[in-house]
Amino acid sequence: MKLNKFISILLIFVFIFNLSIYSIASNETNIQNQEEQEKEINTDTDDINDLNNQRSEIKDKLDEANIKLEYLQTEISGILIQIQQLDDKIRKYENENAELEKKLNELETSAKETTEKLNAVTEEYNKKEQQLRERLVALYEAGSISYLDVLLSSRTLSEFLSRYYKMLEVMEYDNQLINTVEEEKNTIEIAKQKLDKETDEIKTLKLKVEQNKNINKNTKTLQEGYMAKLSKSEKKLNEKITKYKTETIQLETRIREISMANGDYDIQYTGGLMIWPVAIAGTKITSDYGTRQHPIQGVTNFHLGIDIGNAGFGAPAVAALGGVVTYAGELGSYGNCVIINHGDGISTLYGHGQKILVEFGQTVQQGDIIMEVGSTGNSTGPHLHFEVRINGKTVDPLNYVKEP
Repeated sequence: MKLNKFISILLIFVFIFNLSIYSIASNETNIQNQEEQEKEINTDTDDINDLNNQRSEIKDKLDEANIKLEYLQTEISGILIQIQQLDDKIRKYENENAELEKKLNELETSAKETTEKLNAVTEEYNKKEQQLRERLVALYEAGSISYLDVLLSSRTLSEFLSRYYKMLEVMEYDNQLINTVEEEKNTIEIAKQKLDKETDEIKTLKLKVEQNKNINKNTKTLQEGYMAKLSKSEKKLNEKITKYKTETIQLETRIREISMANGDYDIQYTGGLMIWPVAIAGTKITSDYGTRQHPIQGVTNFHLGIDIGNAGFGAPAVAALGGVVTYAGELGSYGNCVIINHGDGISTLYGHGQKILVEFGQTVQQGDIIMEVGSTGNSTGPHLHFEVRINGKTVDPLNYVKEP
């Protein structure tokens, strides 16, 4: 009886011990699982944070690009917009004045040359006219003696022939003298008319230049008044916008020079339409040529070409027309850029490439692959920026290419 009771107690003790061991093991397993879950959660959290950081960096880059592309894609004050509009007017008047002063210098140079020519012709005319007067006086004083009388008074045949040829020379000289005097008289009249016209144009241009200077002076005064009202952050923003516009103008000047340069190449435009510059199906125009209205009222910019999207990175960009590569490399906001001169003042530009596949001076045929589509420079995604220029100035590319 006692033995049975002891065995029962022993079995109960063993059962309780095993149960305790199982509970401890389960708790340890649960703790381990919980720690692993926490690690996974922490890892996921780190990954999410990394993604958020990357997304934040990308967003910052996009925001910066958009500021450069079209003043701003975020809200800016009305005062800042007015300052930039006044800045555009100031630049416009300065450019206009530069052109006017260039034309004025050309006119003044031409007027000086015309005056010198007029003086020279007038002096020569006076000499010839005096000779003609003296000749007429001599003929008058000779009285009624005719050329025939002179010939008939010859005593020998040789004298007759000698007088005859001398008379021909005198008559020819008289005719030339009369014609020269008449021509120089006409030349003087034309030169005087040209000089009068140039003088009037010079006066008009000088007045226009002075008027533009006064307008510009008043515009700058007004702009300075607005700038005094800007906050520190707005002033910094205004400086960035102004700097970008200056860089854009300098870049445009450089592109015009490149587009106009033929170098030592005998380039001739043979006519015909250009082909679509992206050799892949499904592409489309994502931004047209011409003035684009900025989302914020009153701020606009001019898009110098067309943007061709839906191509993807690495898509083949091809020469729209045969010609010579006059530029192949990085070009400011255009990123990797190729410019092809087709002759007779016609050139094409291809921007934002991922990789350039041609070299400066290389001759290319229509359809040759020149570049891979990319997103370099001021770009928010893969696309090809395509321009057509005539004598350095952009024209609507759709006058030369047809969208597929």
